[in-house]
Amino acid sequence: MTQNRLYGMDVLKTVCCFSVVLLHAVAYRVEFFDETPAWMLANVVSSATRLAVPVFFMVSGALILRRDIPSYAAYFLKIARNYTVPLLGGLVAYKLLALGQGDPTPLLDGVVYNVRRSIAFHLWFMWTFLGLALVAPLLRPMVARREGLGLFLGLWLLFCVAQPWLGRIDVALPVDNMLFVFPAGYFVAGYALLTIDRRVSPWLLLFGCGLAVGATAWLTWRSSLEAGAFSPFFYEGPSPFLILYSACAFKLCRDLPPGPRPRLLTAVSGATFTVYIYHVLALSLASRFLGPTTLPMRLLVHAPLAFAACLGLDAAGRRIPGLRVFFR
Repeated sequence: MTQNRLYGMDVLKTVCCFSVVLLHAVAYRVEFFDETPAWMLANVVSSATRLAVPVFFMVSGALILRRDIPSYAAYFLKIARNYTVPLLGGLVAYKLLALGQGDPTPLLDGVVYNVRRSIAFHLWFMWTFLGLALVAPLLRPMVARREGLGLFLGLWLLFCVAQPWLGRIDVALPVDNMLFVFPAGYFVAGYALLTIDRRVSPWLLLFGCGLAVGATAWLTWRSSLEAGAFSPFFYEGPSPFLILYSACAFKLCRDLPPGPRPRLLTAVSGATFTVYIYHVLALSLASRFLGPTTLPMRLLVHAPLAFAACLGLDAAGRRIPGLRVFFR
């Protein structure tokens, strides 16, 4: 593993951290389709930030699958310490927010049971990531050889990308999918793009990113116009443009030339999970205390403040005895 590859992973995590904050900052507006300039802007911003979750999975797969896992006990202990404990801390924080908003549900609902019904809707990613971490020791030997890696990604594209499109024209594959889900494909694709040394022109990669964002925004507008309501299909996994965007962005950052690593980049990269876990809470508090909830306010005030607040929380939490376990 060369330093420029790790540098690229830090850049990707930083880009995705801020992208996911922007994504959720504009979500309220893009979900209400009305063809106004505000909706059009929200649609473009949402299209441009949709890489965040797929690339988070890709970075996780790249970093976890690049090495053998000789000791399952040590590996699962590390997963529990670095990811499960911070997640539980986040669930407690969101439960406190819910109580502060007058939520009448039982005290432990959303913390130690019914966790997927908690106010922290976005934490589905963390549960999915933990599921991938559990099967990573099985995935690693499957994809370590080039033949296995190619087979895995080919079957993933068949079952998770081609099959949904075939379903839109009432064509079903006669073979059942016994193994493949969207996050697993991105997880393995990150490892593939990290380890395969094949140079691609950065201009071509930038063109791919721009094409994917433009196509996603335009197709989302067209499909919403035809449906008469917001249609998120091209924001989601089966969209080949989302796969193109994620792969081009990953490859572009992976191939960045090595250089001095700014301290801010290192700090943001290290705070990835804190930002992801707590940014919705920060956006909620910003809306409550700063208002009004307009698109310009969300983009120019709430999102930057929420991002900065999460970084500050991470920096403070790592220094407070007793709370350090909740910040990796």
